[in-house]
Amino acid sequence: MVWTIAITRIKLLLQSPWSWLGLIFPVLVLVFLDMSVEKTSDVTKIPVVIVDEDETQYSEMVIERVSKNPAVSVSVHNEDEARNQIETQKAAIGFFIPEGFMDSIQKNDEDELVTMWLSSGSISHGLVREIFASEVKRLSSNSYGANTVLKTYGKSEKLDAKEQAAVWKDAWAYSDKHWEPKPLMTVDYKVGVTRESSVKDTGDAASIYVPGMLVLLMLISFLYNSWPIKDRDSGMRSRVPYAAGRFSAYWFGNALGVLLLQLTLLVLLFSFGWWRDELTLNVATIFGLIGYVFFLNALSLLFAYFVHSNRTWQAITLFVVLCTSLLSGTFFPSDELSSFLQRAAEWTPQYWIVSSLNQENLVIPLAFVGLSIVLYVLSTIKAGDNA
Repeated sequence: MVWTIAITRIKLLLQSPWSWLGLIFPVLVLVFLDMSVEKTSDVTKIPVVIVDEDETQYSEMVIERVSKNPAVSVSVHNEDEARNQIETQKAAIGFFIPEGFMDSIQKNDEDELVTMWLSSGSISHGLVREIFASEVKRLSSNSYGANTVLKTYGKSEKLDAKEQAAVWKDAWAYSDKHWEPKPLMTVDYKVGVTRESSVKDTGDAASIYVPGMLVLLMLISFLYNSWPIKDRDSGMRSRVPYAAGRFSAYWFGNALGVLLLQLTLLVLLFSFGWWRDELTLNVATIFGLIGYVFFLNALSLLFAYFVHSNRTWQAITLFVVLCTSLLSGTFFPSDELSSFLQRAAEWTPQYWIVSSLNQENLVIPLAFVGLSIVLYVLSTIKAGDNA
């Protein structure tokens, strides 16, 4: 009987073509917003042009790592094209990597290794110079460490040329791994917050996809779970105990139908997010988002029990979605808020699901599922007592 009621609820929610659009429209809106933010982010990046005369593993590594920095937009050209872009101000800064770049780094000769060109009026050269110099310094320090190991260990062990190359390579790799996930020595500039409350910078460009997805899932959950209010207004609730025999089957069946539609929307949102590399396909992420949807369904269902007007329900939906989304720190770091609001953010479901996705653990999803069961039982009992 539960499944029959669930299927009936799905048919009622999708009885018109516009209601079918309700499953696709949130995905399209989120895709549009995400692409718009990405396009705006690309426009605001500092244009940098690089000339690679060396064309070795080291020069390609520097270019690749600099290109991953969200603050710059890198293009590689020959010298004439690069100078033209600087002169016409199509690029703000240019770097010329000369032939012999890799050999000089391996010999720890860093003097006047790279030439920097500036366009007139460039005010961001200091930032970009530090970004580029840090990647060159990374390779240089790795080579210095490898050379030091080879001088102290290699000579004492009297290694042949092949063994020396292997030792140098291992030492270089050991030194390089200390730069991930960040260098050993960094400066974290924070104003008005403690070290513990500061948000770590992942180095990734800002994306609205995950915050937008969490907002849409909550919004749809509240909109779909308006059925208890509508059933109460139509008199359906008062007739259920006699027609269905068990009020719990009616209540849980309708909740299940809404949940299946929510999970369908989640699959659509997750699929596009995975395709866009906004979400990682693993057990922790999948289970975390499913637990989040379960919790939203149970929470909105419990709220619906206490509301007796559809207009009031719309106001509550807007209030809950906006407040929890803004406080949670998903759209902007929570350390930009006051200490009171920071503590309030820790009580929002968005805060916990983002923490779960970042930590890739199953503790928070399990807590979501456990709380959902409690809320389902509580709403069913309370609604049944007043049916």
